[in-house]
Amino acid sequence: MTINHSGSAYPHVNISEMETRHLRHRLEIEITWLSRQMQDLQGADESLDISLLQTYREMIFSRRALLGRIPR
Repeated sequence: MTINHSGSAYPHVNISEMETRHLRHRLEIEITWLSRQMQDLQGADESLDISLLQTYREMIFSRRALLGRIPR
């Protein structure tokens, strides 16, 4: 990772507070939706699609990781 002139390890991104809040909210909505899809899949009577279940887990993980990197 490159260090910029201010000494920060993260490049400066000029995003407004409103855009940041919108992104955080959108990620939270997506995490909730994916979690529900995963729960529905696990509770289904038919055979469990392990591949789809893993895809949901990875999608949730990536969104939580991004959410953790966005300033509050």
